[in-house]
Amino acid sequence: MAALTEAGLREFILEFYRQADNSAPLVWFLPYVEDDFHMIWTPTCQFRGPAGFEEFYRNLTGNVFDRTHDVSDINIKTDGRTAEITFTIHLTAKVWSAPLPKSIHAENYANFRWTVRTSEKTGNLAIMDYFLTAVSFPKGSIIVDADKVFKYLSWMYGPWGFPQTEEYVESAKQAV
Repeated sequence: MAALTEAGLREFILEFYRQADNSAPLVWFLPYVEDDFHMIWTPTCQFRGPAGFEEFYRNLTGNVFDRTHDVSDINIKTDGRTAEITFTIHLTAKVWSAPLPKSIHAENYANFRWTVRTSEKTGNLAIMDYFLTAVSFPKGSIIVDADKVFKYLSWMYGPWGFPQTEEYVESAKQAV
């Protein structure tokens, strides 16, 4: 049985994102995702159970590439049976969607809250809740709309989505 120690949980989180950065096969993640798994990105972008995680992960690895998740500010509270974990991710990545001629820089700072337990079925750690609690997009990044990227293939277009350049602003003025 996997113990819910601070050191073990910290290493699990770091390894989880190392595997995601390397587009590990889905089977690497599934032992940590059970039927009561619940992921929330927005009120309308939620995933449940192994099938939900699979939908999320396939869209992540299909739409966002050259990913780097830098994990920081890990805070762990455990009672020995479950653990409440908060942490921050600094994500840098590239996105591309036809008909764009090149990929575009994506970056964000996101805060998460996980609830983790030891699985009675597998003895592994199991993530029960995986909640996005806050996100910000630095200047120069596109805005990754979870409802459209993780559930449906679509990017936000326009000055609120892609970085504004003088060339973009001029072409938008001419189009009006």
